[in-house]
Amino acid sequence: MENISRIKEKCVGCKSCEQSCPKHCISMVENKEGFWYPSVDEKSCIECKVCLKKCPVENTEFHRNEPHKVWAWRNKNDVDIMRSASGGAADSAAKTILQMGGVVYGAAYDEQLAVSHIEVTDEAEREKLQSSKYVQSDPKDSYTKVKQRLSEGKTVLFTGTPCQIAGVARFLEIKHADTTSLYTCDNICHGVPSPGVWKDYLEILKSKYMDTDAQITSINMRSKRVSWKKQVMDISVSKGNLLPVLEEFSFNKIFLSLFPVHPSCFHCHYTSYKRPADFTLGDFWNVDSAGIKFDVTGGVNEVLVNTEKGRKLFVLIRENAVYQPVSKAAGWQPHLEYSTKAPGNQEAFWTEYSAAADLKTKEALLRKYMKGSTLTRIIRKVNPILQKTGLYSIAGKMY
Repeated sequence: MENISRIKEKCVGCKSCEQSCPKHCISMVENKEGFWYPSVDEKSCIECKVCLKKCPVENTEFHRNEPHKVWAWRNKNDVDIMRSASGGAADSAAKTILQMGGVVYGAAYDEQLAVSHIEVTDEAEREKLQSSKYVQSDPKDSYTKVKQRLSEGKTVLFTGTPCQIAGVARFLEIKHADTTSLYTCDNICHGVPSPGVWKDYLEILKSKYMDTDAQITSINMRSKRVSWKKQVMDISVSKGNLLPVLEEFSFNKIFLSLFPVHPSCFHCHYTSYKRPADFTLGDFWNVDSAGIKFDVTGGVNEVLVNTEKGRKLFVLIRENAVYQPVSKAAGWQPHLEYSTKAPGNQEAFWTEYSAAADLKTKEALLRKYMKGSTLTRIIRKVNPILQKTGLYSIAGKMY
């Protein structure tokens, strides 16, 4: 039948189709790798093709914008910047929208520590959105909620991966929503790891490395305990200390191995300067050789202003930061040009991991594969040297 089921493995898991279907005959089902894919009740499907019209995979050229300007950005608030992954630009935007009486949507940990998009309406909840979550976020019904808030006259900020931004933008266009008060912010995306593997990782920590009565109280996948440039993970617990474990068995290392990353990320349509969002944010990795004139302690964002609405938002939030314009070349990043490259033996990883019958076996496999190949380990050692000597683009292409 002519519906979303035809896109098969190209699906990015944005759930736009599920929220769009007028017959509610599409459900997102988790596969053996822990990713969501659409399942269609063919008996109820009327082949209206709304699901295909709203799919960011089927509409890759929709809502594409070239950056008007590129900026280096650092939040002035030391508390907020330390809670953010790099320069705190996304948090500045969220804070401003909330002060305007608006609503913000972004990724947060829920009570089970799964990552999903939540609606934030006050300052007390804003902290949940701070810092990176290296897990695919479940949008749930956030697109539908955005449409409702816009109809109520609210100013809305929606943050997410580029494919999620494309999904919500397409959803709202087909629904004929007035998006005048909508601002969107995507990230320079490296790829999204499996929620299923993340769930297993947490279970491994709880069953083997934590006291039976201990609880995880906070997670920070981009802790600045060492440096904002280091991929350091912190997990706080109500009893005990996980730091020794995290030093050698961090989910960040598992993510950076690329083995648990979504298959569609290796053929991403959105690793381009043509962005679906008003704003694009990333870590300013090239900060050492870009001629930045302000203090970079604590982190620096690269900010791409892609639309006129993005420019308006930049004007609204710039009083909270120090910033300066930079050239497109200075702000170059590999994932503004091409997709992440899949590990050569990723198929072997999933074959072994899917067949693993218990947490002990899964942990052994994660430890084995997170080391990466010999070539990967060489690149990881050479890359920092190239970056420090100003050869960032070579380092990026090698990476």
